[in-house]
Amino acid sequence: MHDLDRLVASLAPDPGPGMTPIAKELLEEITAHPVAAHSVTVSPAIASPDTVSPATEQARVPRRRRTWVTVPALAALATLLSFGVAQAPASAALDIRLVDGAYVITVKDLMAEPEVYQRELKARGLDITLEVVPTSASQAGGIFVLHDLDRLRAGHAVSAEGPITTIDAPGTCARSAGCPIGVKVPADFDKKAQITLGRPAGPGEKYRMPPGIAMPGEPLHCVAYVNKSVAEVGAMLRERGVTPSYVADWQRAQPSAPAGWYVHEGVMSADGEALLLVGPEPRAVDQHAKPRC
Repeated sequence: MHDLDRLVASLAPDPGPGMTPIAKELLEEITAHPVAAHSVTVSPAIASPDTVSPATEQARVPRRRRTWVTVPALAALATLLSFGVAQAPASAALDIRLVDGAYVITVKDLMAEPEVYQRELKARGLDITLEVVPTSASQAGGIFVLHDLDRLRAGHAVSAEGPITTIDAPGTCARSAGCPIGVKVPADFDKKAQITLGRPAGPGEKYRMPPGIAMPGEPLHCVAYVNKSVAEVGAMLRERGVTPSYVADWQRAQPSAPAGWYVHEGVMSADGEALLLVGPEPRAVDQHAKPRC
């Protein structure tokens, strides 16, 4: 299993109401501190140090690695698109418009209960679960989509590419993966899907979409920290106002670790807090790999 999977599995989710088994499964693979909620387009929360990739109900998902792809986005998901089509009621949590045989969907209320989103989607005949989860400012607006939950529950791989696509914001975008502000779903879409959308975390909230500590906008962006000592990386984080905690061998996070151990991976777990995966030996890495800057 990838070091990043081990790290995020140590973060402990608080599933809360209204979550499907697959959502709970994905959250388990993404977090594990008491965390709090919500994001929309292709795949895993923290796929690499440059990204980030949701467990109790009758149906359980087989414990298999799945392929998801991360798509960073803009935080302005509440922006409405001007398509000249009848608007949703003012009280609606989602703006859903039928345009050229597809539903164009943006989120109007980032703090609505999950059941509200599901009700509005179901009214259009869409079996889609939408969650809005807290994340860092740099990742707010991140959108992830699982296109076929039935196949995932059966243990099959599902392509990151699918019929549900993102809609990019107009104008210049500084992100290489684009700046989506919503999603487009074919009106005849007949599968079960999961959409997760990132919103800025509130005071004291743990991230449910934890970004890598070297991602753009995060404290160690462009810093080659992998295989540096706990003492070195801890000092770098503290200099930047971030308090680190540590996890190894599937244990719960601890406030300290042996100073001479090596840092294998790291994510931001909350505003001003980082979680580092550490071990007594260096991690095998590509010697030619460089941080993305």
